[in-house]
Amino acid sequence: MRNSDGVLSETTPSPVPYRRPFVYGGKDRPTQARPILKPHWRRALFWLIPALIAVLAAGGAGWLAERLAIAQLLEQAGPRRDIYVEGLRSELGRYETLPSVMTYSTTLRQMLSAPGNEPLSQRASTYLEQVATVSGAAAIYAIDTEGTTRAASNWQGPASFVGMNFSYRPYFRDAMAKGYGRFYGIGTTSGEAGYYFARSIPGPDGVLGVVVVKVTLTGMERTWGQAADRVLVKDGHGVTILSSVPGWTFRTLEPLSDGLRERLAATRQYDRVELQGLAVQQLADLGAGASVLRIGGPGAKPLLATARNVPGTDWQLLLLTDMAPVANAQRIAWAAGAAAVLLLTLVAMLVRQRRRTRAAERATRAALERSAQALEREVAARTAELVAANDDLRRAQDGLVQAAKLAALGQLAAGITHELNQPLAALRTLSDNAAAFLARGKVDRVTENLTMIGQLTERMARITGQLRGFARKSENRPEPVRLAVAAGNSLALLTEKSRRLDANVETAIDPDLWVRFDPIRLEQVLVNLLGNALDAVAGGPVREVRLEAVREGPRALVRVLDSGSGIAPESLPHLFEPFFTTKPPGQGLGLGLVISAGMVQDHGGSIHAANRPEGGAMFTIDLPAHG
Repeated sequence: MRNSDGVLSETTPSPVPYRRPFVYGGKDRPTQARPILKPHWRRALFWLIPALIAVLAAGGAGWLAERLAIAQLLEQAGPRRDIYVEGLRSELGRYETLPSVMTYSTTLRQMLSAPGNEPLSQRASTYLEQVATVSGAAAIYAIDTEGTTRAASNWQGPASFVGMNFSYRPYFRDAMAKGYGRFYGIGTTSGEAGYYFARSIPGPDGVLGVVVVKVTLTGMERTWGQAADRVLVKDGHGVTILSSVPGWTFRTLEPLSDGLRERLAATRQYDRVELQGLAVQQLADLGAGASVLRIGGPGAKPLLATARNVPGTDWQLLLLTDMAPVANAQRIAWAAGAAAVLLLTLVAMLVRQRRRTRAAERATRAALERSAQALEREVAARTAELVAANDDLRRAQDGLVQAAKLAALGQLAAGITHELNQPLAALRTLSDNAAAFLARGKVDRVTENLTMIGQLTERMARITGQLRGFARKSENRPEPVRLAVAAGNSLALLTEKSRRLDANVETAIDPDLWVRFDPIRLEQVLVNLLGNALDAVAGGPVREVRLEAVREGPRALVRVLDSGSGIAPESLPHLFEPFFTTKPPGQGLGLGLVISAGMVQDHGGSIHAANRPEGGAMFTIDLPAHG
C-alpha cells in the first residue's frame, strides 16, 4: 500500500481476537453453555489466522523487497548505462570531423575535377589509404556527383570500392543535398557493418563530390562481450545493430511493416541479412525508460532494461541487468515475513536487520550520489577544457596568419631600411645646406631646401604607412577591394627587393576590377606570391615577374608569372601542404602558400600552380568578382 506521501509501506492486518461464548446468568441460565465454535474449529482457526497473517506479511514483504531491489538495480544501472552511451558517443566522435577536414584536400579536389584521370585516382586512393591507416577508419572513399566511387583506401583489396556506385545510399543523398550525411548499415561490397560519415566537397562551380569515412564498431562489441552486463543498441526502426550477445545482432525488437521493409531493401541498409524477430516480451513497464523484459522465449530469465538515447543518432542503448538479485530479495523477504509472524522471538532481530538494510541502502545511495556528482564535475571540467581548446585553436589560427605576415615583413626589412636610409641621408645634407644658406642670407635657397625636405618626409611617411598597414592585424572582414590598389600596395613593399635583384616587374590589371576580400589579407596573399616569384628569378639570366588580373564572367583571375626555372613536377601536388617548401633550409617554413590558400578559400576562391610552356611558373587566384 502507499501512504499519504506516495511511499510504499507494509501493512500487517491485526489478529482477530478470540471471544469466549456469552452465557446468560440467573434463572434463565441453561444448565450447560454452548460454545460458538466447536473445539476442532477453534484449533483450526488458531492456526489459520496466524498462517493467513504470515502469508499476507510474506507477500507484502516480497512485493516491497522486489520494489526496493529493482530501485536499487536501477540506481546502479544508470551510471553504467551512461558510461556505455558516452563510450559509444566518444567512439563516433573520434571520426565525426575527419570528413570535414578531408574536404580541403587538394589531391581529392584535383581527382574529382578530372573525371577519367587514372593517375589522379590512384594517387588519391594512396592518400586515402594512408589517412585510413593513421586514423584507424575501416574505409575512406571519394564519390563523384553521380554516386560512383573514384578513389578508396581499399583500392588494392579484393573488396575495393573503386568503381562501385553508392547513389542509393542515404548518406550520399544527404551529403549532396545538405552537405553532410550519417548512416549505419551493412556494406554491400565488404559485407561488414559500419557507421558512415559523409561530407560534400565544394568546388568553384558547385559540389565536386562526397568524401565518406566508414567506422566499424566490432571492437566495441567485443569489449562489451567481456563485461558482465548485456548491452544492445537498436536503431530507429527497432533493429538491433550492436549487442554484447552475438545472436541478438540484426534482429528486430518489434514487427516491421511492409513499407519499412521495402525502404530498407531500397537503401540496402541490412544487405543480405534476413531480419527476424528476437522474441521479446515485456513483463512490466516501470516508467522513465525502464522495463522488465524476457528475451528468447518462455524459458528465458527476466531482465531489467534501462534505456537511453544515443546523442546525435536515432539509436537507443539498452542495458539489460540480470534480475536474480530481485528474486533473491523476494525469497528472503518471504521467509522473513513469515518468520516475523510465526516466530515472534525473531522480531527484534528482524528490526535490527531492517535498520542495517536501510543504513546500507542509504550508504549505497549516498555513494552513488557522490559518484554521480564526481562524474558531473569531471564532465563539466572536460567540457570547459574542450571549449578552451577550441578557443586556443582559433587564436592559434589567427596567430599563424599574423606570424606569416610578420615573417614576410622580416624578409622585407632590408629593403625597407634601404628605402628609408636614402631619404634620411638626403635630409641630413639638405638640413646642413639650409643652415649654411640661412647664414649667408640666401632665403630663396633655404626655401627650396625646405620644400625638398618636406617632399622627402612625405615619401618616408608613405613607406612607413604601407608597412604599418600591412603589419596591422586583420579582423577578416571582407569588403569590396579594387585589385589595382591592392596590387600597388603590395608592389610598393617589394620595390627594394625587386631593385636589389635587378628584376623587371610588370603589371597588367583592369583598373575597374573589384573583388570582395579582406584588404589586408588580400595584400598578404599578393606579397607572398610576388615575393616567391622574385625569389624564383633571383640569379637567373632573365629576371622578369608579371602580375596581371582580368575578369572572366563572374570570376576575377589574378595571375603571378615568373621567368624562373619552374616547379619540379613531383613538387606540384605538395605545394599547398603544410611545411612543404622548395627553398633552402632557413629561408622558409612551408606555411606561406598553405595560409594563402586558406585565406583565398575562406573568401570563396581557389588557388593553383602550374609551369609555363615557355619556362617559369604561374600561380592563378580564382575569386568571385564584385560588381
